[in-house]
Order: sequence, then C-alpha cells, then structure tokens
Amino acid sequence: MFSLLGVELCFSLFLFLWFFMMCFVLIYLCMNNICFLFSWELFNCSSSSVNFDLLLDWMSCSFSGLVCFISGCVMIFSMSYMSGDSNYFRFTLMVMLFVLSMNFLIFIPSMVSLLLGWDGLGLVSFCLVIYYQNNKSLAAGMLTVLMNRVGDCFILGVISILMVLGHWNMMCFWDFMGFELVNFFIMLAGMTKSAQIPFSSWLPAAMAAPTPVSALVHSSTLVTAGVYLFIRFFNYLTVYYWFNIFMVYISIMTTVMSGICALYEYDMKKIIALSTLSQLGVMMMSLGLGMPMMALFHLYTHAMFKALLFMCGGNIIHCFSGKQDMRQIGSVSKVLPVTCVFLNIANMALCGMPFLAGFYSKDLIVEGLVSGNMNLFTLLLGLFGVCLTVLYSGRFSLLIIWGNESSEVYSNIKDNDVKMIFPMSMLVLGAMFGGVIFQSLFSSFYLNIFLPMSMKLIIPLLIFMSLVGMFGLWGKGLNVNILSVLSYINSGLWFMNSFVCYPLLQGFKSLSNSSLKSVDMGWFEILGGQGLFNLNKLSLTVLEYWLVVAFNCYMLIFVVFIMFL
Repeated sequence: MFSLLGVELCFSLFLFLWFFMMCFVLIYLCMNNICFLFSWELFNCSSSSVNFDLLLDWMSCSFSGLVCFISGCVMIFSMSYMSGDSNYFRFTLMVMLFVLSMNFLIFIPSMVSLLLGWDGLGLVSFCLVIYYQNNKSLAAGMLTVLMNRVGDCFILGVISILMVLGHWNMMCFWDFMGFELVNFFIMLAGMTKSAQIPFSSWLPAAMAAPTPVSALVHSSTLVTAGVYLFIRFFNYLTVYYWFNIFMVYISIMTTVMSGICALYEYDMKKIIALSTLSQLGVMMMSLGLGMPMMALFHLYTHAMFKALLFMCGGNIIHCFSGKQDMRQIGSVSKVLPVTCVFLNIANMALCGMPFLAGFYSKDLIVEGLVSGNMNLFTLLLGLFGVCLTVLYSGRFSLLIIWGNESSEVYSNIKDNDVKMIFPMSMLVLGAMFGGVIFQSLFSSFYLNIFLPMSMKLIIPLLIFMSLVGMFGLWGKGLNVNILSVLSYINSGLWFMNSFVCYPLLQGFKSLSNSSLKSVDMGWFEILGGQGLFNLNKLSLTVLEYWLVVAFNCYMLIFVVFIMFL
C-alpha cells in the first residue's frame, strides 16, 4: 500500500507522463498533417446510431497536454497545501476525476458521449466547492451546480433535436430546419459554462473550493470548457450573423463588469477569479471578432499565468494562516521574496506586458478589435476593459507586496518549501516564454494585422496610461472606498445574484414544486401505483361481495333440494 504522499506523487508522475506522451503525439500529427477519428458503435435506436468517438488532432492533443501539465503542477502544490487535511486522499481522487472529465470533453466529438465530460465537470466541481463542508461552501456549491445545470439542459436539448440527423458527431453536421435552434442552445450552454453575463455570479462563488482546485478550475478546465466548445462549433456558429454581434457585446460587457468589480474587492482569491472572468471575456471577444485560433492561443497562455497566480496567492494564504483579506496582509516581499517575484511576473503577463506570454495573444486580439468593423462606443469599451486589467492587477500587487505590514507575527512563514516552489518555477517559465513557444509551434497562432503606426501604439500607450493612473490613485481611491454606494454595488457583482440567479432558481423551484404536487403526487398517483391499488381494492371488494351472495344462493338451493328429496 502506498502512503497518501506516495499516491499523490504517483498521480503527479502519471500526469506528467501523459503530458510528454501528448507532446510526442502532437509532433507526429503536426509533421504528417493528419488527425485520427476513432468511432465505436454502441447501439442503434430508431435509425440513430449512438457511437463512442475519439478525436486525435493537434488541438485536442495540445490542450490535453496543457491540462495534464498544469494538473501535475497543482498535484505537487497540493502535497504541501493540503498536507494537514484529514480527507486528503478523497481530495486527490476528486481532482483526478476532474481531470478525467476534462479529457473526455477534449477528445470526444460526439454530443451524447460529450456529456460524460460536460456533466462530469459540473458534478465534480460541486463536490470540490463543498469540500470544506460548511454552510457557505454549500451555498456556493449549490449556486455553481445549478447554474451549470442550465447549460447541461441546453446540451440535452441539442441531443434531442439532433435525433433528426441520425447521429451526434459534431464533425459531420449539416444544415436542417432546426439547426439554428441547435446553434442557439450551444451558444447558451457555452456562455453558462464560461460564466458570461448574465451567468457570471457562480464564478466568484466557486472560490469556496480549496486553492489548488481554484488554480485548476480557473486556468484550464471548467471555465474554459465553454470556450473550447465554441471553438469546436465555430464553423457552424459563425454562419449566423447574430452570433458575432451578440458575442462581441456580451464579452465586452463581461470584461468591463469584472474589471470594475475587481477594483472594489479586498478578497485575494475573488480578485483573481474576477480576472479570470475578464480574460474569458477577452476570449469570447476574439470569437465574436471571427478569430477562433486567437481565442485558443489566449486560452493556452492564460492557463499558464493564471495557474501561477493562484499558486502564488495560495502560498500567501497558506503562510498567513488562511487570511485572504488584503488589508490584513502586507509587505509580503520581505518574508516571501520568491513568491512575490513569481506573482509579479504572473500579473505582468496578465496585463499583457511586452514579451511575456499574455502579450502575444492579447495584443493580437486587441489589434483585431481595433481593426474590426466596430462602432466607436464598442471599441472604447473594449479598450477600457484592457485598462481595467492593468488597474486591478497593479492594485493587487501594491496591496499585497508593498502594502502596510501585518500587525500579527507568523512563525510558519517560509519561502523554501520545494513542493510549492517547484511547480511555481515550472509555470513561471510558461508565463514568460509560453507565448513565443506556442506562436512558433502552431502556425494557426500567427496572424498578420496591418495597422498604421498611430493605431499600433494605442495598446502600449493604454498600458502606460493605466500604470500612471494606478500609481496616481494609490492611497486615494484604490485603497479605500471612494463611494460606499459604488462599493456596495460592485462588491455584489452588480446584484447579479439577486436579479438573475435567485429569481431563475426560484422560478425553477416553484415550477418543480407545482409539478411535484400536480403530476408526481397527483395524476401519477391516480394513474399509477395508488390508483391501481384503489382499483384492485374496489374490484376485490365487489368480487368478495358477489362471492358471498353466490355462496348464500348456492347454500339456499342446496338446502331446498335436500328438503325436497
């Protein structure tokens, strides 16, 4: 029997081995310019063939390798972060099940089999969010699973509509009468899973999970599932003119909303979660602009520095005995210098600083926005979202690294834990050189956009102006609440829980209760078990009565006959 530490290490080695295997398969596929589609027919039903399909192409292999690489780093990180937890083995198994569900989603192109990964992500994420087993975690877990269940219902609707085609392979669809409804359902399912407006409220609530889980969820697994589904279905979705327009406006609204709310937050993990929401908006904006490969490129680079950002935040939380409020943590650079260096690199990559990973993908997306056929208001909102990323990232660094010193003394603060430094060191290489490596490996990630010099310089100028504004507001507006009303609105994510989640969930709850009373406890009881029981009881009672009458008549006839004889 392996010890718990041995099991964790074995899982990490397996994930890294899968990463290297995917790298070799990726090199083979790219050099030969081929892909493989494996199909196993399970059964036929009403002229519809239900198959278990596996797709091996450069996109699925590269994404799976990236997911397993980050998961291996998270496993090593959690060996130290979760070392004192009594349910450590259960946590490890749930994380591995989470990674398995994501790989099902990546490799399976059939809509029926895709539910293995799509629904598995939602259910396992619920188990991980409620891991600490308190009322707050349960509320966050219920919000997460119910909002994701909305997307699951749309996927089930797609499967039911596609019975007309006789198959569910997403690589071989064709146009038919209800295909526009199919695309609409897929768009809503992807928006739900990737937490776009108005389904954004579950993403900050999912921070109730342990920090290693947050690093995995927000970098390359749960929240990126909707983006990956959009990329796979992009050729079908972009046929309809409403998709591009709708996605551009929704994504820009999500980016601006999450950026403004992050400026008013003091919870460290919530700020990083809102930054994930902002970058998901950037990926969706790239899809709306007609650049799916740029969305995939930004997904890859974002996964590297976002996992690093969560690990740095998790190390700080772990060393400061679970404190997440940035007002209670300060001058971390004096006690955790290596972690602060990694945190700064991840924040600069998030902002799109030149020659870091985020610069290569984010710069192309923003240039596509500038050169696109957009009105001035939309363009200014998109550029404002880029500025907000620099503002809240800089505020986060200033408050954590150079803020006021903590009044409490912690004896367990150390920066020499190999199990934490080693995975962060591997991810920091990805945050620094991941952009240029991905762009040189995949020709699809290289895009020529020709703009005049004045428009080319807009993005570096915006970053510089945002930095100047951040330092100008330091100590005035970003460290204290400017207006309590604005702070109340933005810290509550624009009341999205009250206006969207609770009415929606309350409506479904009322509908289900009325359905339970009128159908399950009503007509089903009358036509089902209770009604059948009452019918049998009535039949047997009538039969018993007539049997007694017939027996009495028989005895009367028998007695009369005996007397006659």
